[in-house]
Amino acid sequence: MVVPTYRSTEHLDALVASLDAQTLPQDEFEVLLIDDGSPDDTPARLHALARGRGNYRVILLPPSGWPSRPRNTGIDQAQGAYVVFIDHDDRLFPDALRAACALADRTGADVVDGKESKSNTPGWAMRDVPTNVDNAIGWIEPHPLLPMNPHKMFRTAFLRERGIRFPEGGRQIWEDICFDIAAHARADVVALLVETPFYYWNRPPHATTSGTFHDDLDEYLDAVARVFRWIDEELDQPRFAQLLPRFRAYQLHMRVLPLFRWERRTPAQRERIRAFTADLLERIPVDADQHLDAWRRIKTAILRAGRFDLVDAHEGTFPRLQCTPAVEDVAWAADGLHLRLALRWRFDVKGTPTVRSDGVTAWLALAPAVAEFAAAHGLDTDVTGALRAVTYGVDRRSRTRKIDWLLAFGSGADLVAEDGAAQLRAGIAVHWPLADDGPGRRHDGPWDLHVRTVALRTRIVRQLSTAAAPRRWAAVSGVLAAAYRTQNGSLSVDIGQTLFSVVDDPATTASWTSDGTRRRLEVDLPHVAALAPHIVDGRLLNASGRVVGACRLEVAEGRARIVGTLPDRVHTVVVAFGQTRSRTRLRPGRRGRVRVIPAAGNAPRYSIRRIARRLWNALPASLRRRFWLWRHRR
Repeated sequence: MVVPTYRSTEHLDALVASLDAQTLPQDEFEVLLIDDGSPDDTPARLHALARGRGNYRVILLPPSGWPSRPRNTGIDQAQGAYVVFIDHDDRLFPDALRAACALADRTGADVVDGKESKSNTPGWAMRDVPTNVDNAIGWIEPHPLLPMNPHKMFRTAFLRERGIRFPEGGRQIWEDICFDIAAHARADVVALLVETPFYYWNRPPHATTSGTFHDDLDEYLDAVARVFRWIDEELDQPRFAQLLPRFRAYQLHMRVLPLFRWERRTPAQRERIRAFTADLLERIPVDADQHLDAWRRIKTAILRAGRFDLVDAHEGTFPRLQCTPAVEDVAWAADGLHLRLALRWRFDVKGTPTVRSDGVTAWLALAPAVAEFAAAHGLDTDVTGALRAVTYGVDRRSRTRKIDWLLAFGSGADLVAEDGAAQLRAGIAVHWPLADDGPGRRHDGPWDLHVRTVALRTRIVRQLSTAAAPRRWAAVSGVLAAAYRTQNGSLSVDIGQTLFSVVDDPATTASWTSDGTRRRLEVDLPHVAALAPHIVDGRLLNASGRVVGACRLEVAEGRARIVGTLPDRVHTVVVAFGQTRSRTRLRPGRRGRVRVIPAAGNAPRYSIRRIARRLWNALPASLRRRFWLWRHRR
């Protein structure tokens, strides 16, 4: 483990905690804490963390201004068979090192690209394959090392023998791209760890160096030029004949074409961008353009021709992708949750269609001058095939652990026209098998569901919207779960009663019986789909939150209920499972009756009791006092 540090914050403690929690024994991996000349107390903190941890080493370097030198020092100093680079404010998932080493040992991998998640971006770096990949070196789309960051595991001997290093010398924007390109160009085996979560990329709310990449235009443009130089130096070889033009196109898409969204650019900056782009495109072969979508292909042709006067008009017709994924049906079954989704796509800017269609074909709605340019240069504006090839993946994301898992993947859609505007329609069935959800995947807690979709090489992520209002409870494969509608109208699932209590439902009823020595409480839960046998131990609490008895939730023979023993001299109880207690209160009465007092949010909006209380409270205080005295005088 190579951890470069510089003025590290409290996030370093979370990183060390994640390393302490690794399933791989501590004596089987080392941690190199390498400080890049921090001017504060970071070195002392590093020594304090290493004290008592025999597998930790602290290395202090003079300041270099970038993580490259600490990482390169880690490559030189590492004693293990593999090197993992991790930033000081990130962390590893508990089974990360064990699973990555096992995959690398079995496949002989030079690089293991692990399953990664990003704290503020659902669906980040998601693979649309369900299992590990032994060798993806031949992958072209998507590239096996995307996203190109250092959050991977490398064979130490491979890095040393092939001379793979991070570029040093002050600020080196996208030094990880340089490193990953070199690693891919010289590797024989690149394995993908898909089945086990590996790396958690934490994006804190405070500013980081990665957020300053666009601050200095000249620095940014120099970095873009370096990226293309690295590509030419490493990938211009026969075995990458298909990859090279695609990689150039990807970098044009990501780094160059967005420069011309320049509303806030000064005239001098615009001229600098024009000159840089003209010079760069002279050195990029035209065969890269064919791997762009039609709209960006036209934009690149405009730039190659030096027709910068057309850029603004073309930018205004960018086909902004909009997707509306809606849940048509939610159903629990014995093997898990079943969903049927309807997906709708459209392309418009402020209500104006940017892709036209007659229902059979679809074409870009270009500005007249741009359309004339495209026709003159033989550029096709037909996007029918590209639209019909839309792809979409349905993921679930743990709200607490920030990890995503693939539920379903699909491609293809029907092209329809609405008032001349192109739209897409598709449906997909989704099955979430709670019974066999894979190692480390089915955690208790809330899960949000998203759809990732790519059309015309534009990617967006959206939550599933649903019109279903009530929570749908089910006992499935040893777990109690509720599918529910969030405040923003999307579908989520709470597993294990972490947000809600199963008792807090208007359908809940209760009663008690006595054998002469104790009172047996029974709470019926008709709203729970009793699909599989299930037992959950719980507690009974009094009004002040003190435990006054035990209970358990039983699901058997198609019925769900809670049974427990009512304590003496306790007037009101609530039910607790785990850390979640019911807001609904149970008040035992006479002759086996139990009054169910719902939480405020679940109480009927109008009832005789509530109306009477409102009328009573509306009376003057003097009248209420007279009535109280008259009643108690009798």
